[in-house]
Amino acid sequence: MIRLNLPSAPYDIALEHGVTVTVRPCSTAIYEAARSKMSRLVRDIARQREEAAEVGARLEGLPDLTDDDQRAGFSQALFVTALAQAAVTAWSGVLDADGSPAPVNDVTVAELMRIPAIAERFAVEYTRPHADLVAEGNGSTAGQNGTIPAGVNTAAGAPNKTSPVPEANAA
Repeated sequence: MIRLNLPSAPYDIALEHGVTVTVRPCSTAIYEAARSKMSRLVRDIARQREEAAEVGARLEGLPDLTDDDQRAGFSQALFVTALAQAAVTAWSGVLDADGSPAPVNDVTVAELMRIPAIAERFAVEYTRPHADLVAEGNGSTAGQNGTIPAGVNTAAGAPNKTSPVPEANAA
């Protein structure tokens, strides 16, 4: 059973370094649009890298997406950035290079999400209402071995009348 009490109005998330962002509530549409954008960008960059390599162009600035770890890290960074670009509507504590309050737009949001501590905290806090909903809806808990639901043992153990190993015949 789950309780449908997800945020329905914009709310604030306190991030690292005195930054606070105001966000739209996380919806399936926002989440899936961010995933779609991330996938498209990864495909586009992989294609650009292949095309550059085919003509002998320098590959500086393009990540090596054939490496599983780099691809996963780069994909996660793109996903969090796309999620923030879709969600953040206002902020405080973010200044431009001149020390003036930075405007909220795709470029400045992407710059903010390049700070690992900010991006990680944003991803966790923005998706927390959904994670909490899933956790609340899971009426079963993991067993001690962490794999199966645990419950009260209502059956007594079966008696062991025979040996599990055949006994050798005495000769």
